[in-house]
Amino acid sequence: MRKVILHYHLFKNAGSSIDSILHSSFGDKWINIDKENAWDKILPAEVSKYIDSNPAALAISSHQFMPPLPAGKFEVFPVVFLRHPILRARSAYMFEWKNQLGLSEPKGSFVDYVLDKLAPGVRGPISDFQVLRLSNTAYNGDGPKYSPELESRLGRAKGFISELPFFGLVEHFQESLERMHFYLQYHFPNLRVVNREVNASQGSEAGVEEKLFSIRRELGETLYGQLCERNRFDLELYNFAQAMFWSVVPKEA
Repeated sequence: MRKVILHYHLFKNAGSSIDSILHSSFGDKWINIDKENAWDKILPAEVSKYIDSNPAALAISSHQFMPPLPAGKFEVFPVVFLRHPILRARSAYMFEWKNQLGLSEPKGSFVDYVLDKLAPGVRGPISDFQVLRLSNTAYNGDGPKYSPELESRLGRAKGFISELPFFGLVEHFQESLERMHFYLQYHFPNLRVVNREVNASQGSEAGVEEKLFSIRRELGETLYGQLCERNRFDLELYNFAQAMFWSVVPKEA
């Protein structure tokens, strides 16, 4: 049976680094599929068609792939990375308000960015983004479908993560790459996994708690609390995934 890596490239979750690994390993047998409209989503039935219409592809990446996993005359090897949602918000700010605009400095402060993205009625890239992206229930159709209850979406996202043979954590990138290597190497012997970070918007030398403290100080208690509240389910998903991750890969003593 044909085997294909599917990289679910979640925005600001180290996806560029993973794509770089796949491209350097497989060359033109790695393809990236993103529709012109950035808001479009690719449901599993359409992913299956992409796989069938690209018979030489060993790995396919997209920002727009949606779970659940596609089915067909192939075996898929999903690659998904999760990120602490508050650290992810800081990275999204640097990308959207600096890198994406080609500026030497962000067009506004991080406070301005968070206020803009957390405005009433806005469900943007820093509001439970990961739970929303991983809780789709539609296999085919005109677009994603979600349960109206946020708790149900969280349960759906947890279920998807629980069923994956592999997922990585951006905050533990090296350990994640090691897991990814063992997960894929037997089936894809040309895969060359190295620790490469592409399009990184903040250094990784500081610990998670230190970075969170810095963000909290920068935003102030009230706005930081609002950001955490708008990511309540993403925080729960991340903590759930982190517990799963370390149950398989114990921390060094």
